[in-house]
Amino acid sequence: MIQIYAPTERIRELLDGKTYIAETLNKEILDELGFFVLRSAISTERAEHYLQSYKKMLQDGILKRSEFHSTEVKISHVEDFNDLVDQPGLKTVWPNFYGGQVASSFQRIISKYKDSPAPVILHQDTSYQFGDFEQYSLFTALTECDKNNGGLKLYPGTSKLGYLADAGALNAEVLPSDLPICCPKLNPGDILIMHSATWHFSDSYLKGEERIYLEIHIVSSHSPFAQKNIAGASPTGGWKVEFDLVEREESNFFVQSRSQRLKEALEKLSKLDA
Repeated sequence: MIQIYAPTERIRELLDGKTYIAETLNKEILDELGFFVLRSAISTERAEHYLQSYKKMLQDGILKRSEFHSTEVKISHVEDFNDLVDQPGLKTVWPNFYGGQVASSFQRIISKYKDSPAPVILHQDTSYQFGDFEQYSLFTALTECDKNNGGLKLYPGTSKLGYLADAGALNAEVLPSDLPICCPKLNPGDILIMHSATWHFSDSYLKGEERIYLEIHIVSSHSPFAQKNIAGASPTGGWKVEFDLVEREESNFFVQSRSQRLKEALEKLSKLDA
């Protein structure tokens, strides 16, 4: 039986005091809670520009929802969102990570609306990523995001548990019963910074406008999986892996992994049922 202890009183104090929300990043709070909300990180005008670009390309068929991820919209084949990392409000953010040697590994849109309202399971992103465990996602709100339209919900401090040696739906019942859940309300231009090991999920879309996050995932510039340098000198030489992490279904390091064997077993079962 698993028994997990956590400083829940301290965590509640941090949440009640809104210490995780500010216009300037507090890296100590980010490290303690596993997430931080950066208010007005980009201008509302820039957020609106990205929103309108997204809507037009979706309407024109340039963008579409992922076949394997109900809330994911792949954007790696377009350049309209690439200047997000260069926005003035983020210049003071990058020195807080990896000694200022920061790169991105992928970008995507995470959307939830009437056509994709289903909840997303409790999980951590570390299980689905490559390279070192010290990785982060920056979710830029392009619309108002809250509990009504399926805003992200997070278990504070769970990043301390690190990688859990498997992937899939996590069991919230193993966590302390008094550990609170946080669902930050974001306005257009706000950014939710999240450590990839943080346990998080989202409920069903209920009402309101489409919930849209523009996500950029960051790693150290020295990571073999770094795709685009953001801050600091771009390293030369060394190991380098070139592929689109958002298109991970089409690339694999394994010839017989657990997930591959499971897929093969399910295909055999479906043939037997037929």
